[in-house]
Parts: sequence; C-alpha cells; structure tokens
Amino acid sequence: MPQVRIAIAPLMTGLLCFVLSAAMIRYLSFEGNLASVWPANAVVLAQLLGRPPRDWPRFLVAGFVAVAAAGFATRGVLSGPLAFGVSNTLEIGLAAWLLRATTTDTDGRLLHHHASVGRFVVCAGLVAPACGALLGAVIAWLAFDLPIGVSLATKFSADALGLLIFTPFFFGLFHGDYIAALRSASWAERRRQLLLYATVLLVSLGVFVQDRFPLLFLPMVPLMLVSFRLGWQGTSLGVLLVAVIGGVATFHAHGPVHLSGGDMAVQMAFLQFYLAVVLVLMLPVAAALAARRDLIERLSESEHALKLLADRSAIVLLRFGVDGACTRAVGDAAALVGQDAQALPGSHVAELGPLLGEAMFAAHLRAIAPGETGVTVEIERPGGLWIEATFRAERDDQGVVSGTVATLVDVTARKAREGELTRKVETDELTGLANRAGFLRRFENALAGGDTLSIALIDVDRFKTLNDELGHVAGDAVLAEIARRLSQAVRATDLVARLGGDEFVVLLGHAEPEVAREICRRIVDGVSAVPIELPLGGQTEARISCGLVHRAPGQGGIDLLNRADMALYEAKRGGRNRLIAA
Repeated sequence: MPQVRIAIAPLMTGLLCFVLSAAMIRYLSFEGNLASVWPANAVVLAQLLGRPPRDWPRFLVAGFVAVAAAGFATRGVLSGPLAFGVSNTLEIGLAAWLLRATTTDTDGRLLHHHASVGRFVVCAGLVAPACGALLGAVIAWLAFDLPIGVSLATKFSADALGLLIFTPFFFGLFHGDYIAALRSASWAERRRQLLLYATVLLVSLGVFVQDRFPLLFLPMVPLMLVSFRLGWQGTSLGVLLVAVIGGVATFHAHGPVHLSGGDMAVQMAFLQFYLAVVLVLMLPVAAALAARRDLIERLSESEHALKLLADRSAIVLLRFGVDGACTRAVGDAAALVGQDAQALPGSHVAELGPLLGEAMFAAHLRAIAPGETGVTVEIERPGGLWIEATFRAERDDQGVVSGTVATLVDVTARKAREGELTRKVETDELTGLANRAGFLRRFENALAGGDTLSIALIDVDRFKTLNDELGHVAGDAVLAEIARRLSQAVRATDLVARLGGDEFVVLLGHAEPEVAREICRRIVDGVSAVPIELPLGGQTEARISCGLVHRAPGQGGIDLLNRADMALYEAKRGGRNRLIAA
C-alpha cells in the first residue's frame, strides 16, 4: 500500500500533463509551429515545490513520459517528442532547483511570500524558460525544420507564461491551499469570494465574446479587487480565468485580440503580451498585500511580547478537554481566576464563576468548532481587573480535536490606556465637551438600547459676525462659556457635545417631551441671561437657537437628526434666540 500511494501522485501528474500537452499541441499549434501556451510544465513544477528533492525524480519522469507520449499521439513521430520531453524536464528541474537554491523556505511558501515573488518571476519566468526555449528551438529546427527564431520566441513566451500563470494555481490545488482557505472561511466570506470570481468571469466573458470594442483593460478592475480581498491565491485563480477565457475566445476568432488582425499566430502572440502585462500589474499588488499581512503579524507578536515584559502581566496557561474540564493549570491562577493552579484540574471551566466561567466556556466551545483557528475574549473581573483569554484548539496525531489550550493575561493596564485614549479622541479640546465622535458613539448606543430620548441641536446666533468683529480669541471664549452654561443646565445623565464650529447637541435620555422641553427652555434662557466676559476685557451678549425633537417608537438615528435640524432651522428663521420643539 505505501508503494501504491507513492506512485499515485506522479501517475496523476503525468496523466494531467498528457491531457494538457495533447490539447495544446492539437489546438494551439498554428501552421506547424510550437504550441502558443504550455501549462504542462507548471503541473510538474507545482508538484516539486514544497517537496524534498528526493521526491523530484518521480514527477520529472512522469512529466517527461507525458510530454513525449502527447507529442507522439498528436504528431505521429517519436524522436521530436522525446527531445521535447528532455527539454521540458530540464527546464522544470532548473526552475525548481533555482527557486530552492535562492530561498530559505522549504515548505513551498515561496509562492505566497512577498520576498520570493521576484525570485519566482526571474527563475520561472525568465531563466528556466530561456534555457528550455533555446534547447526546444534547436530541437524544432532539427526535428521539424521550423525556423529557429520563431520557435525560440514562441516556446519562450509559451513556457514563461505557462509557468507564471498556472504554477500558483496548481500549487494551491495540489497542496490543499484552496481547500484549507475554503474550510476556514465563513459562509459570508465564501459568498464574497464566489462573487469576486464570478465578477472576473463575467467581465472577461463580456470583453472576449464581442468583437467591436478593445476593452482589454476591463478585466484588470475585478482582478485588482480580487488581489486586495483574496491575496495571492485569489490573484492566481483570477488571472487563470482571464487567460483561459481569452485563449478560448481568440482561438475561435472572437474578442478584442481578434481585432488586432493578422493570422492566428500573431493574435496568440498579442494575447501572450496582454497576459504578460496583466501579470506584471497583478504580481506587485499581491506581493505588497502579503508583505503587509506579514508585517501586521510580526508587529502583533512583538507587541504581545513587549506587553508581557513591560506590564509584567501574570500569565496563566490552562488546558481543557473537549467537555470543558480542566486537565492542567500553570501559573499564578489565583491572581486572575481566584483559584490556585493546583485546585483547577478536574473542575469545569463554567465553575470559575457566573461571568468568568460563562465567557470562558463560550470561548472554549467556539475554539473547538470547525474552521476556528483561535478565539480571544476580554473579561472584566471584580475590582477593575481585566483578563484577556485566548483559546486555541488542541489536536491529536490524527488531527481530531482533543480540547483547548487557554492563555490568560492581565490586560488591566492596557484597558486603562485604551480608555484614556478613547476619552482623548472623543473630547473637544476647546470646550472639554464630547466631540462629534463621542456623541455618535453615545447616540448609537442609546438607539441600540431602545432608550427614550430627545435630541436638541443648538447653533450660536450670528457667531460669524461676533467672531469677525471681536476676533478668534473672543470667539473661542464665547464658545467655551456657552459650553459651560449648557453643561450646568442639563442633568447628570444627559450628554452635551460640540459637533464643530458653533454647533452643539444635547442628548436627553429617559426624558418625557415636557421635561426635555423645559430643560431646553432653561438652556436658551441661561445662555442669554448674563453677558459673557471676554479674556481681553469687555463683555458681549450671546444667544442660541435650539431645535428639539423627541424620538418616536422605531425611529432611526438619521431621521431623528434630520428632524432636529429642521426644527433648528425653523428657530433661526423665526427670529433666533428661541426654542422650537417639533
């Protein structure tokens, strides 16, 4: 049985190479010349990448036999196909050796790593195809009396594009990358991926089935979206879709490539040039995105390590069985969960407390669910202590989930810094009130909670004139004093915010319409009751207009703000220094 399994992969590789080679020779060899596209070499190269060199000979032999057999079956001669088999085998072996010799990655991840994209293009798109094309052109001249210059150009472009376009696709297919990505994605993510691929497919079909307009630039738009959303794997599959649709349409004399005129060989050469341009545009995008993801991962790991050292946070490691029972505990568990590490084994995670236990058990169940790679929750403990618990599934030798491993870290200091940062971000510097961001957060929370609330929009009357006549220093003083008077006139549970310029807003929660109206009337009267002292001497009077609305059942936030704005406009149009309650 082991011998059978060892032979299956090379056998299937050879079969796929034979089918692709025969199809290319039969349908894409024009006027007796070489095939214009050659994906068979990519099949073998994709198998070699990620495998140790001791496994290479089996796949190289399978590829050689497949190419020679396909050539004999389609051309009826044996000497030329055998020679081409040798040429292709040397090309594939050279590409694999160069890629392995120029990178430290031995697991095949070179096709996904930004630092290896350039090496892949040079080795598989230039050096190896050039050597294979030179030998292949000589063989074509000797065996089939084909012009050596034309054969050299045709074989180089066909092999280079074949390796660059098809190798990433077959690599992901053979090594399970597409299946793993599909399994780890949620249903919503799968639908988005399907929609992106369908967009590439439909746009490519729309471009290549018509013969009137040269729309070759259009497929690059969905391809760019695929690169940003799905990374290298999505890019390789998207370019492959464009290449296949473009090749089939051009072969049947359809599409914008057909508009270039000339015979089929010229059109296929034009298509090769187009696909090369697409690759040159898409590869840097995919590489840049991969580099950004790697950088984010490294920064995340570094930040986590530095946080542990700087904050000297206690770390607790817990292991749970599938049922949630603790099997091992390491670290100062008493400080974080309230029980000694020695007492935890044998107890259930839900027994840690009504809040801590429930949150950790829910995270444990999510971590052992199919497709999850890790679950992190933040839990507040009595006394203001915050715990970050990260759960990851643990698997046995057969890959079956046997439980979870949880890492518990004290992140109280970090949460305090986050809270302080949030307060700074949501505070207006001039008045000390909440700014637009702070108001919107509180407003959204109030709407989500279904609270009874009223909104009052406030505008300082003729503030531009005041600002122009007295100066910006005086204008800022007026705004600050108005903000103080607004804050004094509302309840402790209400929120006063400055939206920007001379615009303020008051969020009145849990207030009946009459109560809200009385508060706003007190606000309008309080602002105009006493002149405002200016920092450079003198006084000035200030007045405000106020538009008040009460939230109707089921009313959305945008509609509520629009109604308040209309009420404010009515107050200003009616003479200012007044309240209009809609």
